[in-house]
Amino acid sequence: MVLAGIILINCSSSKSTSVIYGDNYDNNNDLTSVMIFPYGEVKVPGKWTKTRYNTVSHQYFFKGPDSVTLAIDLNKWNQYEFYNETVTLDNFVKTFFEWEASYMREQTGGEIKVLKEDKEKNFIIWSIKKQPDIDSYFLFGLKAKTSFNLYVTSAKWSEETKIELLEKVYGN
Repeated sequence: MVLAGIILINCSSSKSTSVIYGDNYDNNNDLTSVMIFPYGEVKVPGKWTKTRYNTVSHQYFFKGPDSVTLAIDLNKWNQYEFYNETVTLDNFVKTFFEWEASYMREQTGGEIKVLKEDKEKNFIIWSIKKQPDIDSYFLFGLKAKTSFNLYVTSAKWSEETKIELLEKVYGN
């Protein structure tokens, strides 16, 4: 849980916008829809239950199958404390990753690894690991000037399953 606190503090945006939040499980399609207005909506495969909201990071946390933890933050791309005139739509995702990875490495001493980068879809999937208790996966992405900060952790799921979930949530 220490890692979650570290993530939450560093991922916070520097400016605030009022949002409207809603989630709904669609039993027919087995999808949980999470709407964070005005930024957008994501659809998560399966039934997920919101467990908490972090007011500092603006992340919504969910528990799903196999007690998997998922966090979702959608935000305006230019509202982060690392944003300046050199950050563009083309380099935002890489800049976001470098900023967060540097902080996480410094705070935890964990091993950072880029697992997948898709420049066409504009996202990076990466992980941080440190025995015995840090095994976290992230997707940072950008769509239509909305940043995506997706996080998943699970002691039961394989790396491939975690990556697949992150891509599905970002792609829906």
